[in-house]
This record gives sequence, structure tokens and C-alpha cells, in this order.
Amino acid sequence: MAKITNVFQKGEVKKETHPKRITKWIHYTKLKSNKYQYCEPRDKEEIECLADLIQADGEVLQDLLIRKIDADEYVIIAGHKRRAACKLLTEERGMKQFEFLPCIEKNISDVKAEFQVYSSNGHHVETAYETMHKLERMQYLLNHYPEEFPDIQKGRMVERLAKQFQLSKTTVGEYQKISKNLGDKAMEAFKNGKVEKSAAVTLAGMTEEEQEVALDKGITTDKELKKYKKENLEPSANQILKSYTFLQVEKYDCPNRKVTIQKLADAYGKGHAGIHNSEIDIVCTPLTISLDGREITWKRYGRLLDDIIPPYRLEEQAIRNNPAREPCFGTRRVQIPEKVYHAILSQEQRFLIVKTGEGYQRGQMLELWTMENGVEKGSELRVMVTDILSSENEPGLKDGYSLLSLSELFTGLEL
Repeated sequence: MAKITNVFQKGEVKKETHPKRITKWIHYTKLKSNKYQYCEPRDKEEIECLADLIQADGEVLQDLLIRKIDADEYVIIAGHKRRAACKLLTEERGMKQFEFLPCIEKNISDVKAEFQVYSSNGHHVETAYETMHKLERMQYLLNHYPEEFPDIQKGRMVERLAKQFQLSKTTVGEYQKISKNLGDKAMEAFKNGKVEKSAAVTLAGMTEEEQEVALDKGITTDKELKKYKKENLEPSANQILKSYTFLQVEKYDCPNRKVTIQKLADAYGKGHAGIHNSEIDIVCTPLTISLDGREITWKRYGRLLDDIIPPYRLEEQAIRNNPAREPCFGTRRVQIPEKVYHAILSQEQRFLIVKTGEGYQRGQMLELWTMENGVEKGSELRVMVTDILSSENEPGLKDGYSLLSLSELFTGLEL
């Protein structure tokens, strides 16, 4: 027989580890749209298709998430389209059995409610604009209201959001650039799908006034925008060459243009230096350089230098001045047919045909050698790769092959 003391002994109370979820049935007219909802239906057909599925199932299979805002009124966190579909079924098809929807009420703050609007739309096939908006607002909420998200570690928010939504860090960075730099007119065009994401990234690299001028001209594709920007907004090749002279870039220049640009930014940008004469007008800041009013970043200036004065030319001259110098872009030893070896030795041939994708690059030093009568032929011929053409831009080449343009032979060889 059980002891009488055990009858009155307090039993162990188990803690509830998960919040209870109680389904409430609420009339669709009591459910209001959330002002933060950003994934609107593409068209009425999308809602009609969802209504067809609900009708076929005979019920709404997934509860809506809602938040109470008044005595008998709720705002939707997740389920806007389900509510719209039931409204259609009730009002247009006369199916009163769908006028009440299953809902779970969430007792959360305004900040958490907005955050969950974005996090609960993961299944939705978003436009590029919607993805940008979602990332922007989620990061804003996490950064400005950390007390609402105590379980989320600080730092690396971009990386975590990127992982959560299966986006690269570069892609998230591009969306941030669009969000930060697109003007009202360009943002509206992006939102309406008139401007695709790649074009929006290019527009974001222009001032708001420049964006509007381009859009007014009907320039909306990424290819068109890049061409327009190069021809109308960026310094010309002649202006780059003049700046090379007047800024004495040769004193700082080297094949590694990242190093060159850092030296230039330190020398001229930090002091906000300027040059004003009849030849050119140059204004420098820590981040940008302006040539005759055409302002670009120092990074972009470096890329334009690469196009006009390729790094391999600097490398080639440096090695000719100092044959013992270690090549900046590396050295590669390559065996070639005997006939080709002699053609390059005599300077009758200044190219090589190689398989595409084998890792050759402009500025790379090649040490060419061959076999003659079963014996390795003398010393290597040292040449530099000055250009690489693929079968796509060189009609005479077979698919899968590339043409390497070569410099003149480097002297000081014992052949």
C-alpha cells in the first residue's frame, strides 16, 4: 500500500520546453495586411491557382501567423496569399466554408514581427528587388535592435544572411551597393523589373544625376550602361595618359597595379592634391581621382591603366633592364616542337597555340625548350606572354585552343 505521505508529496513538474501553439479560427475580414509585406502576388492568376489548391484540399493546410493589434483585429505575419485565396473563394465562388482561416497568434514585438515577415517568405520566388529589400531590412533590424535577437551572435551578419539565403558574399555586397546608391528613379525601374540586377549594380556606380540621364536615354541593359559609362562618364585613354605624365606615375608604377594604386592614393589622395593646367585638370581625394571633371575611384583608375598601359609592358622592360630580376607573374617551362622552337628562335614566329584553360596569363615568362634527335636542345628561349586570344575571338583557332602572343626574345642567352 502506498504511504499516505506520498499521496500529498509534490510531484516533479516538467518544464515546458516548447511554446504551446493553439490554432484560432478567425474570419478573413479580421485579418489585415502587414505594411512590411514585400512579396505581393504577381497577378490575380497566382491567387486563383492557390485558391484552386485550397478548394481541392478542402481546407487551408498551413496555419497563418498573426499578431493581435486591436480587440478583434489582427495583422498577418505570414499567410497573406492564403488569406487572399480564401477571400476569393468566399466572395467570388460563394464557398462560405473558407471564410474562417486557421491562425496561430504570436505575442511578439514590432521589431520581431517585421523580421518574421522577411524570414517567413523564404519559399517565395523573389525578384531581385525583393531580395535586396529583404536583406536590407533584416540587416537593419538585427543591427539596430540587437536586444530583440539575443540568440544571434554579433558580427559577420552579411555572411550569415548570405548563408541563410544561399547567396554568395559578393552577391549580398552587390545588393547592399544597389540599396545604398540607387536613386529614386533608378530604384523604381529596378523595382518594376525594367532594370535587371546586373544593370542596377552598374547604375549604382554612377551619381543619381548620371543614372537619370542614362535612363532618360532609354539605356537600361548592363551592356549598354557599361558602354555609355565608358564613353561618357569615364576618363578617355588620352586623359589617362596625360595623368600618367603629370602625376609622374612612372615613379610609383609596377606590374602589381594594386601596389601602384595604393602608392598613388597615399601620395596624392591623402593630401587632396590637384594639378590644373592647359593640358588637364586633376583633382585627387583619398578615394577618387577626377580627370577633367570625370571622377572615378582609384581602383577603377588602376583598371584603366591596365587597359592602356598593360602591366606586362612594365614587367618586360624591368626584366630587360635587369635580366636577373625574378619575373613578377611567374615563370613556366614549356616543351614545344622542334620546328616551332627554331621558328621562334629566328623570330619568324611570335605566338604559340595551347589548350585553353591551362593557366597561362599575360606577363608570364615562358622558358621554351625542345628535343632534337632525342636530346634536349640547349638553353631555354625566354619570352613573355603579351596577350591571349581564345577560339571565341580568333576565328582561325579550333575550339578548346588559345593563341599566346609572345614578346621578342630576351637577350643574354647562351644558345
